[in-house]
Amino acid sequence: MQATLNTSGEIIARIQQLVPPGSPEPQEPELVEELKGLTQALIREYQASGRLQDDPFNEAWTRSLHLYESDVRGLLQDKTVMVTGGEGYVGSRLIDKLTELGAKRIVSVDNARIHSLDSAPIPGKAANIVLYAADVRDLAALKQIFETEKPAIVFHLAAIRIPGLAEKIVLETVTSNIFGSQNVIQLCEEYDIQQCVFSSTGKASRYWTAEVYAATKKVNEWLFAHAAQTGNVKYSMVRFTHMLNNSSMCEQIDSKVDAGRPVNIHAPERYVVGQNVGEAVHLLLNSLLFAEPKRLRFILVRNLGWPTESLEVALYKILKSGKNLPIYFQGIPPGYEEPFFLGQVDWDHPTEINTLINALETENAMAISSSGDMIVSETIPFSAYTLIEQLFQLKPLCANPAISEFEIKQRLSKVVCEVAKTTFFLASPKRRLQILKWGINLKQHERGEFCLEPYRPFIELVAQSIASSIDLNTLKECEVSPQEFERLLSALETFSSIQNDVVLMRSVINQLPKVKQSDGTGKAACFK
Repeated sequence: MQATLNTSGEIIARIQQLVPPGSPEPQEPELVEELKGLTQALIREYQASGRLQDDPFNEAWTRSLHLYESDVRGLLQDKTVMVTGGEGYVGSRLIDKLTELGAKRIVSVDNARIHSLDSAPIPGKAANIVLYAADVRDLAALKQIFETEKPAIVFHLAAIRIPGLAEKIVLETVTSNIFGSQNVIQLCEEYDIQQCVFSSTGKASRYWTAEVYAATKKVNEWLFAHAAQTGNVKYSMVRFTHMLNNSSMCEQIDSKVDAGRPVNIHAPERYVVGQNVGEAVHLLLNSLLFAEPKRLRFILVRNLGWPTESLEVALYKILKSGKNLPIYFQGIPPGYEEPFFLGQVDWDHPTEINTLINALETENAMAISSSGDMIVSETIPFSAYTLIEQLFQLKPLCANPAISEFEIKQRLSKVVCEVAKTTFFLASPKRRLQILKWGINLKQHERGEFCLEPYRPFIELVAQSIASSIDLNTLKECEVSPQEFERLLSALETFSSIQNDVVLMRSVINQLPKVKQSDGTGKAACFK
């Protein structure tokens, strides 16, 4: 059987045939042996194409990010700095750097030791570090720490950070990531904090998401943006991506390799971009310098390199171990299911495409840092009234033990959807039409190579926002001909939920003057 499998695609198909997604870890000796042979064949195929010569994440591991050290040092000198989540991987490295840069006192707040019988703070690694065991959801405990320490600067890192785990503990994730952040914001304002930096995720750049982790972070971004606009503290934000130093994906693969067990990954052709903890720490510190009053500015790594295939990572780790281990595809679990929407990025400027920032944000105020290695932007306008109203409905559900976590997740998705709608209504019609055009991928869709159904929530969101505001000038600005616009509408008609919006948009064509089908050069004429 294996001799007839001549391509990596055929090998992968055979593996999926033997162990369909959703199956338990293979145990039968004959099955495991065949999987081992297929895995070795797959390794040879990858090697033949020039892959697996080095760690697939090598570029991300070795990449560095500029730190405006003297300026940051000047801000930190003689200051007390608080880090929530300070005993986590990024938090602890940040604290090391804060010590190096001369912060007077560093206060870590983390729930790592929350169940300890001794609730008193304990010393950190250096004399100027103190560790508090407290949960950011506990407003009274957090308030006592602010009252005692009176920090000047706060880095808010505490959160449930693993997408798969967030789907299993929805209530804890929502209350920690959203309401815990509200507590931090409230106390920053109450105690006249000078600056507060929030750590977000590239997943929050999605226009809409129902995944719990990404949704809570997206809500947080709106909360901090609202606080920046209405409060007295200078807030700023960073967006991280897959952190290699504490990668749950790599940890899971390593554990299977170390134990000599079959290695499971989600699926083939799944890609991630990575960054190292040094970049993360420098982003957090640099963010202090980019903060401006009444605006929420954020920074991220500009050049993340090519996305890395998780399958290649697993094969490389098996190869380096020297063990003959099988691989199989477990299927995509909750928290990792949402596809990448092509309208997410600005395809008019492909040399600056970055998956951690969306096309609305790049239109709004994107810039490049003077060091050239960071993107600087700010959050886009939204309705703060809608955000507050939606959270007012979410919070009681989280306090009601009779409400299921499924219902909480549904309400969270509703929060994101309703606020996201306002971001589109406040965006320019030109940008909305561009996003719709990019997201539908019309040529491939018409050839039957691109299915729209997985992207339904994104397409509905954009289409509903633009239906009443699109006009002849918008089509001209986007260089969309009547014929192309009609093709776009025909694609949208596949969704019954936006039929009325399609009818409204089609009325625009009736307002257009007659157009020539060709200008004599063989090119279609847009508008005359």
